[in-house]
Amino acid sequence: MAASYRALWLSDIHLGTSAARAADLLGFLDSVAADTIYLIGDIVDLQRMKLRPRFPPEHRQVIARFFELAHRGTRIVYVPGNHDVEFRRLAGRTLGGIEVELEARHTCSGGRNFLIIHGDCLDRQVRRGTSLEQFGAAAYQWLVRADARLNRFGNRFGHDCASLSSRIKLQLKSANEYIRRYEETAAQYAAKRGFDGIVCGHIHRPAFRQIDSIWYANDGDWVEHRTALAETCDGQMQILQWCRSTVDVVTAPRQAPLAA
Repeated sequence: MAASYRALWLSDIHLGTSAARAADLLGFLDSVAADTIYLIGDIVDLQRMKLRPRFPPEHRQVIARFFELAHRGTRIVYVPGNHDVEFRRLAGRTLGGIEVELEARHTCSGGRNFLIIHGDCLDRQVRRGTSLEQFGAAAYQWLVRADARLNRFGNRFGHDCASLSSRIKLQLKSANEYIRRYEETAAQYAAKRGFDGIVCGHIHRPAFRQIDSIWYANDGDWVEHRTALAETCDGQMQILQWCRSTVDVVTAPRQAPLAA
């Protein structure tokens, strides 16, 4: 039986690339149900598809599943990111039951208001443009491609390979410093706009924590981590991870935003 949630957040799926774990995402969507699903950017990687067009059957099945869910009554809100930025031209429209918006607002059952963005609008404030940062970005893209190859190989033998790029990033001081700046900038952005918290994607690092008085949440990705953010029916916020054909709760803070 599917686990039920008030809301789910998914981002950075990168359909159209070899790194996307579409089959795993389909398994995840079979295992959960939600009143509202927020797709917060980089769902289809139009940027990379311009260089190498590919859209395997399971990638098309993911898109079809979202339309099917919308048809069955799930509210789906799509906030495009920097890799699917072309869809921002459709903001304010509803396509096949899916609402397209530049940003969204979510009110938790306890009354707290969360700003929902992809997160690329914070890049100018976060990036310093150093040669080390540029080298790190290029190295990360290489690692993501290596991950995709390793996972395809492992899947042939029934192995669920861990993310090489994620493990290496955890050891890099510059990467962790960049993530810290991003999280703090996101929290400050939400505070200035009068929100209690913010949900974003973009940096492929799942998290849920309080920064000063603001709740910062990142749903992670479906390239490295296979994670989603969820609000339970009683208002608790959790990070879910798809691992070996099961959904695990990997983050369930004691201080979840139940009441304003």
